[in-house]
This record gives sequence, structure tokens and C-alpha cells, in this order.
Amino acid sequence: MRPVAGAAPGPRRGRLDIMKRPSTTLAGPLGSTIHVLHADAATVAALAALDWNRCFPRVCLDPVRGLVTLMTPSRLHDDLSEILSHIVDTAGSAVSGASKGLRTTRLRGRGDPPGTGLEPDCAFYVGERARGYQAALVAGEPAADAFVENTAPDLVVEVEITSADEGKIERYAELGVRELWRLHGRKGTRDLRVDFLALRSGEDPRPVRASDVLGGLTSDDVREAVDGVRFSMTVQERIDAVARIVRRRQGASVRVREADAPYAARSG
Repeated sequence: MRPVAGAAPGPRRGRLDIMKRPSTTLAGPLGSTIHVLHADAATVAALAALDWNRCFPRVCLDPVRGLVTLMTPSRLHDDLSEILSHIVDTAGSAVSGASKGLRTTRLRGRGDPPGTGLEPDCAFYVGERARGYQAALVAGEPAADAFVENTAPDLVVEVEITSADEGKIERYAELGVRELWRLHGRKGTRDLRVDFLALRSGEDPRPVRASDVLGGLTSDDVREAVDGVRFSMTVQERIDAVARIVRRRQGASVRVREADAPYAARSG
């Protein structure tokens, strides 16, 4: 997590800077509309005082990259966000015994101005960080706020990232997020791909075949879980759809370890 660098220009200069660089309006692959504005760090900090969420459901105010991103999510975007949130929550609880979601809480660096930050489609503490967050909640809202301020989620999910927003991945790494799931889909099709990226500050995102955070779940597992959750009619059906896949993956991992045991024994 790093503070905003450089001296802050005055308000008048900030307003001029934001006008000099043209805004961009993009159509996301899932049908969402994204507006991207460029501004200096001081202008982004000043804009954070406005209640942007009254006009746009999703807002990213990033003073480090000098970006204001405003999204109107499509129905498909929201549908997939909710499904992935349920999958991560259920799988995280099954794998580690503890999972706490932050939904769309803005994530910011310690030195970033209040109200700014990245807003993932969903974010989760899993395992030890989830237990730490629960303890902070029990201690009270100030403790919970401080925990979120100082502790990055283990995993974030981005359902729809456009070319204008690629830098979010590196920012998540700088904030201390361990893993990012990125979905690729297109409106009007059933095609869906999920990429897992292991994140470490100062390093390029590293594609991984299986999730380190969620017990080795693969992209195929997640795609199957998406269908299982999407077509379920009750909460229990949704839980069962994910739990079956987690149990199968855990069983496969056990069988692999058992198969490896004779080789390990001979090498000893």
C-alpha cells in the first residue's frame, strides 16, 4: 500500500486537468456501460466528497492512477457478481472453516484520501483473515473499519474488466490482495472463462491453474458451480451445488497425495 505521491495542485488546476484529457465511454463485454475520466490526484480526492453512488451503482476513484471510473452494470454483470459471491462464500467456508465477504467495499491504500479506492465485484477474507475480521466486528464498528483499512482481502472477483481498467490488477497487488478471479464472458452467449491470478506487490500477476486461496478449485470447477448456482431455486440447492464441487476437488487432492506417497517413501 502506497501513499499518493507528489504535491497536490489547487482546485482550479485540478478542474482544468480533468477537462484537458477526454473522457472515454466503453461498452463492456457483458453489456455494462463504463465511463472513464482522467484527473490529477487532488481532483480525484475532491470528487470523493460527492455521493457518486446516487447516480452510478459502481464507482472507482483511484488517485494513484488518476482515474474516475463510473459503471452502470448490466443485468448479466449483476447476476454473475451475485453468483460468484455465493460460490466464494460457500467454498471459502467449506475449505477453511471461515469466510467473510466485503461485497463492494472500496479498497484503498493507507495514504490514499478517504472515499477513494477500488470497488471490486466482490471481495472476501478467507481463513485467518476472516477470523480476524470477525473478531474486529465483535469489538465494534471502529475496530472493523480499522481492520479493513489495514488488511487486504484474500481474494477479489472482477466480473468485467475493460481495456481502460487493466491497471486495477496491479493496484490490487499493491494493496496486498493475494488472489484475483477475472471472468471473461460476452452478452448473448453462454461462454464463460475464469482466470486465476496470484498477486504479489511489485511483481507481475501470475496466472495459476488452481486457486491457492480456495483449496485448489479450478476454472472448470468454477464454471460448473456458476451453472449449478444459476439454475438453483433455493438457498440450500445453491449451497449443495457448490459443496458437491468442493468435496469432489478435495477428494481428488487426497487421491493425488495418496498416489504420491510411495514415491515419497522410497526417496526417504
